[in-house]
Amino acid sequence: MANKDGNPFTRGVKYEEVLGVDRSKVHERIRRRDEAKAGEPLLTSTDLFGDIIEGFRDGSDASPDSREPPVKRAVIETDTDPYPRAVESYSLLDAAYATFDNDPRSLGATKRREEASGTATDGSTDFGRYRLLERIATGGMAEVFRAKQEGVEGFEKTVAVKKILPHLASNKGFVEMFIAEAKMVASLSHPNIVHIFDLGKIGESYYIAMEFVEGRDLKSILTRARDHGSLIGIELAALVASKVGAALEAAHSHQDRNGVELGIVHRDVSPQNILVSNDGEVKLADFGIAKAACKASHTDSGSLRGKLLYMSPEQAWGRPVDKCSDLFSLGAVFFEMLTGHLLFSGNSELGILERVREGRFLLPSSLNPAVPIEVESIVTRLLRKEPKDRYQSAAEMLADLDSYLRRRPAVGPNELKRFVAQLFEMNPSGGRAV
Repeated sequence: MANKDGNPFTRGVKYEEVLGVDRSKVHERIRRRDEAKAGEPLLTSTDLFGDIIEGFRDGSDASPDSREPPVKRAVIETDTDPYPRAVESYSLLDAAYATFDNDPRSLGATKRREEASGTATDGSTDFGRYRLLERIATGGMAEVFRAKQEGVEGFEKTVAVKKILPHLASNKGFVEMFIAEAKMVASLSHPNIVHIFDLGKIGESYYIAMEFVEGRDLKSILTRARDHGSLIGIELAALVASKVGAALEAAHSHQDRNGVELGIVHRDVSPQNILVSNDGEVKLADFGIAKAACKASHTDSGSLRGKLLYMSPEQAWGRPVDKCSDLFSLGAVFFEMLTGHLLFSGNSELGILERVREGRFLLPSSLNPAVPIEVESIVTRLLRKEPKDRYQSAAEMLADLDSYLRRRPAVGPNELKRFVAQLFEMNPSGGRAV
């Protein structure tokens, strides 16, 4: 049987260099243990190898029964834990399987994972040139970490690292689309777009490193406001919509070196992908990820439901989408900010899907009479069922929205920052949190 690449238990490598015991001693112990319990049911790995591990640790050849049980036990590292705990010694299972050269769970593999992970005493983990500090979000496609990029002379930069989940990393179609889309959108540079710094692969993990936005996503802001029975406000909602519209215009009109539009479409404009920084800046995240998700064979139910709520009718029908689809999704977000209600709702994914495909909705003013006619006309044009009846570019929408905002009291990042800060200082009864 072929040896696993890099296994320390390979021909020509002395066992005492790794565990302080030679190969013959290992097999002799296994044979003696097996003969001692002949006729009994199959042994567990702990029954069979537990005493061997203790022999490895103290190097003694004493009888297993003559030793006291160890106070410290090994910690078994799992592949799904992005923050493996410090391993005080080799796990029983890893060392057990390491006695066979061909098993993937070899001691060498475990040791390499520990060295590669670089787990520190503070719980952070080395991931290539990044140090993962904490997981900040997990979705149907990826998990996101706050991380530090470290350089010479104490240089540090906080970034967000998005790691593609294992079940998608093995999906060839998803990976190919993910890489292609990430390359295309990496060149986007706009103050309202979360910038991508890096695309790479470490082991079997594909990742993108991007700008870290210290703040909250719009979904959490809307949820908090709903819990308090309040709304963002007309002007602030219009401000957020204008910033997202500016991001979409920059992406939709982005050109390659030859002046040809790349045809970038976000496909997942939704509150969870709209970030509001602690300084009141608005940024749109996750360009290109949704397109790659279409290639995945597995879709998380909760993730699907979240996307359906902001899909355009043509997207819900599975038809080709363009920039007008993104504008519909922005209209759905704008509607929710103005009214505190979802544009579409239902008791199941199928129920929501049917409503999205129908494209029928209430006027914002029927839910919030304070919505002015100018704003309502913008929202309803964004939400028209047929793409040809909507705004044909984000720039068209921005012209109308900016015209409205110029006639209203000035709002900007400071006002948005103040609103969010006050919202999260309040307790559920509406008063200040203690």
